[in-house]
Amino acid sequence: MFLIAPLDEKCVPHRAHTTDAGVDLRAREEIELGVDEALPVPVGIKVEIPPGFVGLIFPRSGLSTKKRISLTNTIGVIDSSYRGEIVCHMVNRGSFRYKINKYDRIAQLVVVPCLIGDFIEMDESELSKTERGEGGFGHTGDN
Repeated sequence: MFLIAPLDEKCVPHRAHTTDAGVDLRAREEIELGVDEALPVPVGIKVEIPPGFVGLIFPRSGLSTKKRISLTNTIGVIDSSYRGEIVCHMVNRGSFRYKINKYDRIAQLVVVPCLIGDFIEMDESELSKTERGEGGFGHTGDN
């Protein structure tokens, strides 16, 4: 279980289906986004995520594909020590102004385990060799 402190009772997140990984986050304010404009949208909750977990905020697939409204950073990270209100920085990648109404579902929050480890500095020649090696974007072909 994860603790949620609502700042507005209508913003308490719920799963649309019991098997959904994420909960929908709702806008606590009405915001209008111009074309290519990005603005912060508070979602009316604070959370307490336990150590060893991280909250990940993703765009809602329908909003981003149909209306081209997404998160400026594509995925938001909520660390376990954060206690402020969650704010989604939304961007309008569409061709028309878009109005986010109060209580519209704008993003989703998924809480997942997070391994916290130390990094040990070493020379790059000490890294283990793999079949992939340094192959990056597109290294396996076009399709």
